[in-house]
Amino acid sequence: MEDKFNHKQLTSARLARGMSMKELAEKIGVSRQMVSYYESNKKNPSAETLLKIMLALKFPRSFFSAINDNITGGATFFRKQSSTTKKTRDMQKEHLKYLVGIFYSLSRYVNFPKVNLPELVDKDIFEITDEEIKSKASELRKVWGLDYASPINNLISLAEANGIIVSESTVSDNTLDALSRWIVDRPFIMLTNNQEVNVRRRFNVAHEIGHIILHNSIESIYDYSNVELKNIIEKQANLFASHFLLPDEAFVDSILSTSLEYFVDLKKYWKVSIQAMVYKTHYLGLLNDDRYLYLNKQISTRKWRTREPLDDVMVIERPSLLEKVYKVIIDNNIVTKNELNQSFNLPIDEIKTMIGDIVIPSEPGAPTEPILRLVK
Repeated sequence: MEDKFNHKQLTSARLARGMSMKELAEKIGVSRQMVSYYESNKKNPSAETLLKIMLALKFPRSFFSAINDNITGGATFFRKQSSTTKKTRDMQKEHLKYLVGIFYSLSRYVNFPKVNLPELVDKDIFEITDEEIKSKASELRKVWGLDYASPINNLISLAEANGIIVSESTVSDNTLDALSRWIVDRPFIMLTNNQEVNVRRRFNVAHEIGHIILHNSIESIYDYSNVELKNIIEKQANLFASHFLLPDEAFVDSILSTSLEYFVDLKKYWKVSIQAMVYKTHYLGLLNDDRYLYLNKQISTRKWRTREPLDDVMVIERPSLLEKVYKVIIDNNIVTKNELNQSFNLPIDEIKTMIGDIVIPSEPGAPTEPILRLVK
């Protein structure tokens, strides 16, 4: 082999595809122990076996010789951490590495927006108060130039304009909505391919921004029990998202009725789910416990837990910053599409999902249309 085989890249590709060593071994016709040897750098695969690995994992040859630095920075936060399997978390963590690689490749040519956030909270999670969470949500609105009383039109575009890198992943798992992490000096948010509706995606992004601002002191989420993750860390991020998307005073002023039909109208205005608004109304003391229970029973009866009114007509927000940067590089003839794509060392489907709807060029001189000739 011309390029040296990097055993760490094999582990990365296998985890990204959600395969065990045994499953990969069966696909390429070797023993599980042999795959273990490859990944522990005790043996290198033959050229023939490497080709089988490439076909099984659908990664290009260049990926397996690339040198990728380990991600450094803060803790990785997973939306629905307590219900997510280790397999899914491992898959998404590898995709986050690929996203960071794409970012650094693109940042060689274009300056990304500077990170614009309020001062991060650097406290133990048990010391963070609800009032401080509300204050930070209000402060973020001010830093981002938002009217305190107005709904946020496009949250993902706003986050990207303020230096947060947001991207989608090819990973699909209903137990994981998103993850976030500070990497060096910039926050990254990766969304899972769950065909989620717009209001759920917006809340997920606001939730992850909550982690980014509130939980700077956390070095590893594994330092906490599942109860602490669910009842403290996740609740704090949820409360931040609620205050950020639905500022208390403005939201109170908009509540003229507590009927579900009225909450449907409010959903058009605030772009927040009916369930989240009902919860917020109860949190603010505008619904007593009996009325809150009744509305939740009605939501269940109407089968709105997974699909609410307007979900099918509200256009889902999607990241666009990476695609814009990609196009700036190509449109200014800095490098060719082939050169830029090859620099990522990733499968084309991963590049398309993380960056956007880019057009993959044909090889030079290759026909782009079928050549037809009449039979004589």
